[in-house]
Amino acid sequence: MSDSIDFLEAIGRDASLRRLAPELLAQRLKEVGASDVLANATVQRDSRLLAEEFGIRVMHAPNGTITPFRETPVPLKVPSPEEDKEEGDDDDEQQSLPASPSAH
Repeated sequence: MSDSIDFLEAIGRDASLRRLAPELLAQRLKEVGASDVLANATVQRDSRLLAEEFGIRVMHAPNGTITPFRETPVPLKVPSPEEDKEEGDDDDEQQSLPASPSAH
């Protein structure tokens, strides 16, 4: 498996390998000792075949998925200056708490 990863890394670094026809790339890979699975995945251009080589492990959900809103967003209510002043007037009044019977 580590050899396959090294081969894939080499292909990623070398543009001349990436531009080869799939059959030629598979032939080159076989010449340097790549696995049959990697060569077949190259010819078929199907990365799913590599699951046989590397195993299947889902690490996280793919990025870039756009999920629509499930509910319509409620607009933020910004109070007008009059509403803000009315709310502020209530704060100036003293509020008394009922005396508890055991306060003394």
